[in-house]
Parts: sequence; C-alpha cells; structure tokens
Amino acid sequence: MRASLELPPVRVSHLSRNRLVQLRGLLVAETATQAARRAGHEALVAQLRGLTDADSVLERELAEAGAARAQVTVADVEQALERIGNGTYGWCERCDAPIPFERLEAIPSARLCVACPGLHAGWQL
Repeated sequence: MRASLELPPVRVSHLSRNRLVQLRGLLVAETATQAARRAGHEALVAQLRGLTDADSVLERELAEAGAARAQVTVADVEQALERIGNGTYGWCERCDAPIPFERLEAIPSARLCVACPGLHAGWQL
C-alpha cells in the first residue's frame, strides 16, 4: 500500500480580493497600534518599578495587565495574518461557516462566527 501524497483541497475564500486586502490593512494597523500600547504600558511599568505606595502599585499592576492584553492582541492579529496567508482566514474555527465581512471588519482577528463564541467559551445557550 502506497502512502497518498495528495494535498488537501485549497479552500476558496468567500471574501473578495479587495476585501481581503482591506482586512489585511486593518490587521497590520492594529499590530502597530497594539505594539505602541504595549510599549507605553511597559515604559510606565519601568517608571513605577520600586515605588511601593498603594497608588503606584495599583497603577503598575494596571499597566502590566494592559501590556499583557496588548501582547495577546498582537498574537491574535499575527495569527489572523497567517490565516490570510494559508487560506483559512474568514472561516469559523468551530463550525467552519464563513465569517461575514462585517464581523471581520469590526473584529479583523475574529476566529469564530457570531453563533459560536458563547459555545466556544463553554457557555450554555
């Protein structure tokens, strides 16, 4: 028996080339925005390091959380850019339905369709 060397079929995007270009631009811009936010939060953390008064500690913790959120967003956006490259962008990772352009325009790194986020998070609907 010979192993099959067939590649899986390439998925055709439900999004037009122009819309993919538009969404890619939104993702690239979001990467820059979040990287700047992260840098700002990290600078504030560095500035507050060593200060022990309650306000400084709280502000440092908030800045650390902001930097972490920005980093997660950058990772999500980078993964969305990879999905554009490999042809899986715009398809729900749970139910495999096409994600509408309007949702992607609002949340360019969306991985799930409107119906699936609650299910994905373990919520009971």
